[in-house]
Amino acid sequence: MGGSGAWSGCHASDQGKRSALRRQVIPYFELREIPIGGGRSLAVFGGLVAIGISVGAWFAERRARLAGIPPGEIPGAILSAVVPGIIVAHLVAILPHVDRWSPAVLLGFWNGMSSFGGLAGAFIGLSLYYGRARRPWLPTADVLVEALVVGWVFGRLGCTLVHDHIGRRSHFPLAIRFPDGPRHDLGLYELLYTVLVLVPAVVVLGRRPRPAGTSVAVLALLYVPFRFFADFLRQTDLPGADARYLGLTIGQYGCVVLALVAVAVAMRLRAGRLS
Repeated sequence: MGGSGAWSGCHASDQGKRSALRRQVIPYFELREIPIGGGRSLAVFGGLVAIGISVGAWFAERRARLAGIPPGEIPGAILSAVVPGIIVAHLVAILPHVDRWSPAVLLGFWNGMSSFGGLAGAFIGLSLYYGRARRPWLPTADVLVEALVVGWVFGRLGCTLVHDHIGRRSHFPLAIRFPDGPRHDLGLYELLYTVLVLVPAVVVLGRRPRPAGTSVAVLALLYVPFRFFADFLRQTDLPGADARYLGLTIGQYGCVVLALVAVAVAMRLRAGRLS
C-alpha cells in the first residue's frame, strides 16, 4: 500500500511537471510605435518595411553586378515592382473590410498589407515594365526574388512585433502568451522559416551562376508548402479573422497560383527552354 501510494504521488508529480512544460510558451511582447520626440512616434511595422525595401534594393544591386545585369536596369525594375506591390498588397488586405473603407484607411498603407497581394502587384508591375522594354526579365526576376527574401526578414520581424497574424489557441512551445491565453503567431513562425530556410537557400543559390528562373522556382517551391499549411493555424474566433472561401484563405489560393507558376518555370528549366 505504501509503495502504491508513493508511485501514485510520483506519477501525479510527473504529470504536473509535464503539464507545466506544456504551458511554457513565449511571453507576450508588443512594440507598435517608437517615440521620436515632439509628441511624434515612428510606426514600427512601417519603419521595418521601409528598412526591408532599402536592404533588399541594396542586395539586388549587389547581386545584379555579380549576375552581369546592366547596373541601370535594377532601380527601374525595383520601382516598377515595389510601387504597385505596395498598392495591391494594401488593397487586398482591406478588401474583406470594404464596409469600413475611408480615405484614411485607403491611404494608410502601413496598416494592413497582404503578402500575396504584394507579389501579385509586383508581378503586374514587372510585366508592364519589361513588356514595354521587350526584354527577357527572368534573370532580373531571380535577383529580385532573392532580394525579396532578404527584405522579407525585416517585414516579418515587423509582423512579429505588432502581432499582425494571430493564430489559434495553442500550448506549442513557440506560441505567444497573448492577453487572452497562448496562441500561435504566424508572423513569428514565418520570420523563423525565412531566417532558417529561405535565407540559407539564397546563399546557396548565389554561389555559382545558374539558369535564369532557378531562384524563382526554388524559392517559391520552398515557401509555398510552409505558407499553405501555416494558414490553417490562423485564428477564427477574434475580430478581423481572415476570410475563408471554401475553407481556404486568400493566401492559400495565392499559394496554389504561385506553386503552378513555380512548377511551370521548373519544367521549362528541366526541358532546357530557359537560359
